[in-house]
Amino acid sequence: MMDTLLSIAVIAGAYLVGSIPTSYLVGRLAAGIDIREHGSGNIGASNLTVQVGAKWAVPVVVFDVAIKGSIPVLIASEKVLGLGLGVEAAGGIAAVVGHNWSIFSSLQGGRGMATVLGAMLILNFPLLVIYGTVPALGVLFTPWKDSAVWWLIAVILMPVWAALLNLPVELVWFSIAFALVTATKRMTSNSLKNEPGLITSRLLMTRFVFDRDIADRENWVEQ
Repeated sequence: MMDTLLSIAVIAGAYLVGSIPTSYLVGRLAAGIDIREHGSGNIGASNLTVQVGAKWAVPVVVFDVAIKGSIPVLIASEKVLGLGLGVEAAGGIAAVVGHNWSIFSSLQGGRGMATVLGAMLILNFPLLVIYGTVPALGVLFTPWKDSAVWWLIAVILMPVWAALLNLPVELVWFSIAFALVTATKRMTSNSLKNEPGLITSRLLMTRFVFDRDIADRENWVEQ
């Protein structure tokens, strides 16, 4: 019974910590702006970089990785509470969900890419390396420089890598859950900007692949 209550507390706490809108707060403090009203409207490090500056995104990414992603998983791990790998994985996903749909920001948020890196740092470092290598190689060594597409490929491949590496089933399900969370966020969180258009299958596919309503990134972030 106690373990069950602790597990629920850790998962709920992970969601609350993940919900801290770091990019929004830094945007307010550093530039006096609400980044939800600028650029892509996304409350994440990418939009903060464009609207406020890369130097302000650094502490946000560090916080999202070290505090939002890593701490809940570490608390559930054998080193602290010993609640088992399933609770560790659930805590990691809860932190990402909190980041993406923050209770402190009208259920708006970022994409959880830094937060999931922090969770994976504790859960399984080799999987983290493989996951991060895909977009790094794609952006650096191919003509296609759109990181949103490469991150999507990395997310889709993560359950495959987890299975091929014969990792515990909890990590396979963690990877699948993260893929579903990412797909849901991409297809539901964009704004249509000032377009009066309907939600179409083409629009949803553009959101899924490019994580925005239009394929042209420069036009999207400058609106």
